[in-house]
Amino acid sequence: MTAKIEVNKLEAARRQIDKAIRMLFDRDDPVPIHTLASAGFTILKDLSEKSVRNGFHTQFQSCIRPGKEREFWGKFNTFANFLKHAERDPESISDNIEDEVNDSLLFLTSIYYQDLGNQLTLEMLVMVCWYTAIHPDIINLEQASAPLKDLIDSRLKYIRDLSRTEQLNEGQEMFGLARSLYR
Repeated sequence: MTAKIEVNKLEAARRQIDKAIRMLFDRDDPVPIHTLASAGFTILKDLSEKSVRNGFHTQFQSCIRPGKEREFWGKFNTFANFLKHAERDPESISDNIEDEVNDSLLFLTSIYYQDLGNQLTLEMLVMVCWYTAIHPDIINLEQASAPLKDLIDSRLKYIRDLSRTEQLNEGQEMFGLARSLYR
């Protein structure tokens, strides 16, 4: 007998996003991370478009530094478009995808989740703090809450100069610390 689960779309998106964030900080395979994050993003985007609270794009656009929009969205869309359009060129190979695209996707998806009126999960909270600390050149901290600004200025500012592996290690440590404090 197989177990049956009942899940609504928001819960499915939350599970996909949280799992993808854990996989990112565990340095798992970036392709399934991207697939999970993209699926969660699509659900939340669709829910946001149907929501009365549909202020996300205005709010989010104000978080990206002026003039950096193309850089942010370009990194964000490249790999997703490659994966979802197999019918166009089924034999193609992508060899210029940076796994950091998952960082932006998971950050954006977390913001979508919050914009729909949900409290960020522990995974999403760590992701937002970690990403914002690493990308002050893209994310406008003037739009961030005072506690987030203080956390980044006092404790997380140093991680932007670390190697990718060290940044992921810091994210994993942040997640472990947050888990021990809040669960």
